[in-house]
Amino acid sequence: MSLLLNSSFTGASSACLLHRERSRRRRLRVPGVTCRQGGNDDRSNAARQQRSPLLLDRRDMLLGGLGGLYGVTAGPKVLAAPIMPPDLSKCHDAKAPALHDHCCPPYDPSETISEYGFPATPLRVRRPAHLVKDDQEYLDKYKEAVRRMKNLPAEHPWNYYQQANIHCQYCNDAYYQQNTDDVPVQVHFSWIFLPWHRYYLHFYERILGKLIDDDTFTIPFWNWDTKEGMTFPAIFQDASSPLYDPKRDQRHVKDGAILDLKYAYTDNPASDSEIIRENLCFIQKTFKYSLSLAELFMGDPVRAGEKEIQEANGQLEVIHNAAHMWVGEPDGYKEDMGDFSTAARDSVFYCHHSNVDRMWDIYRNLRGNQVEFEDKDWLDSTFLFHDENEQLVKVKIGDCLNPTKLRYTFEQVPLPWLGKINCQKTAETKSKATTELSLTRVGEFGTTPQALDASNPLRVIVARPKKNRKKKEKQEKVEVIQIKDIKVTTNETARFDVYVAVPYGDLAGPDYGEFVGSFVRLAHGKKGSDGTQEQGAKKKGKLKLGITALLEDIDAEDADKLVVTLVLRTGSVTVGGVSIKLLQTDTPAVI
Repeated sequence: MSLLLNSSFTGASSACLLHRERSRRRRLRVPGVTCRQGGNDDRSNAARQQRSPLLLDRRDMLLGGLGGLYGVTAGPKVLAAPIMPPDLSKCHDAKAPALHDHCCPPYDPSETISEYGFPATPLRVRRPAHLVKDDQEYLDKYKEAVRRMKNLPAEHPWNYYQQANIHCQYCNDAYYQQNTDDVPVQVHFSWIFLPWHRYYLHFYERILGKLIDDDTFTIPFWNWDTKEGMTFPAIFQDASSPLYDPKRDQRHVKDGAILDLKYAYTDNPASDSEIIRENLCFIQKTFKYSLSLAELFMGDPVRAGEKEIQEANGQLEVIHNAAHMWVGEPDGYKEDMGDFSTAARDSVFYCHHSNVDRMWDIYRNLRGNQVEFEDKDWLDSTFLFHDENEQLVKVKIGDCLNPTKLRYTFEQVPLPWLGKINCQKTAETKSKATTELSLTRVGEFGTTPQALDASNPLRVIVARPKKNRKKKEKQEKVEVIQIKDIKVTTNETARFDVYVAVPYGDLAGPDYGEFVGSFVRLAHGKKGSDGTQEQGAKKKGKLKLGITALLEDIDAEDADKLVVTLVLRTGSVTVGGVSIKLLQTDTPAVI
């Protein structure tokens, strides 16, 4: 018997049903499941902080939905190269043409760096943006806080645009890492992305609260993972409000347009209901295919001094990128949200990232709140921010893994993507399959890099390391598509989507198969001496996508080979190879 989670259940309530069902069937104790009733109670209870209420096995969790928690605990790594704060006296021109390359903060050589004193306030609750639109008291506070932040002296570290420039400094190469003069501090494209942005939002939120003398104040989250929250939040649309930003794609922020999480500067012709379904499926697959290996969700390791590292973001960052692109202006530098250097000048940036942060919190709960990377290079990576007391403070990743330490949580709302959704066979591949009945011979990738062509998707046949793997083998290793040596012009936004199908010998059918994930890289470049944007050198990246659960879903475990299709959506991209590997999982085994 399988048990399907009702999508209206969240947190402990759904886990308790599973716990009771499993206990009845197996008479086994499920560690970490607490069957107390309650809603938004303070999650500082030790058991709730340490263990997830959603530690489930594959057959209990979403048959046809979220798939399996595979794996064994990976041992700690012994390395000593965490990312450390840069020398603040050495800020230089950024790769930020929209800001004329200037986003450095005022520098005070007498300023000292302190350890951050984590707040001891009551647990604050972040609420969905679409549900606070009728809470006039809250909106008045929010607007007043932002108004006061914008009215601060231009060089004050709390000033709205100084706060926005922090994102430019650490995303557009305004600082080099300690003891280097050519390795930028970059908080995207790696395992740094989620924790750095968690701290960034935390201090922004605490400063807003301090400006209105309200320790309970929180920023809302753009609840784009539910149907009701997939339109642009109304609270940011009033042109007379300090929350308003005119530099947006006006086609999307008005009239109830549905956010497209696969957006690539071409509007999706599908119906609203179909876009909603595709969005929910993308979110579901992102969780489902990455539960057994955190780097698939969060991004690859990056260590101090690494110069030739290939950028490798996780799939949550890919989803996040689409919202940036969809909100920003469609032309020019894609301001504000569509360009890293200007993104935080739009107040919706923080609302969007609040939901990204919430997605990470949900992911951690689904994995039993285990530490994603038992690696001091991650846990000891350190950042600098000005806190709500105007002190320059340093913080470590290892201290932000549980939001309750920062004294905030999220209002519990339905998670429709946890439910059963028909995510196999996308609408575009169904349509193609019904109009074309031919088979195409597909070859291997070869050794020569290949340029992607929007009019002619790249299709290659790739051998699998092993077919028909046993359950124990899947618990130990996850099957992953790896695309290496991805090159994108540095000032150009690029996106390609990846599909998987079972071949007929060495022939491929007309449809691309199942959507697995995407590569997305937002534009950022630097102005040349003539004032135009430089083309610059091409950076390399890589993409890893888990397919263990997918192959079970489509009954393809006995296939020797797979057809992998790369569909260019925007930009200029070459790739250096496509392969399928088995990687060690990092989740605890689930009985």
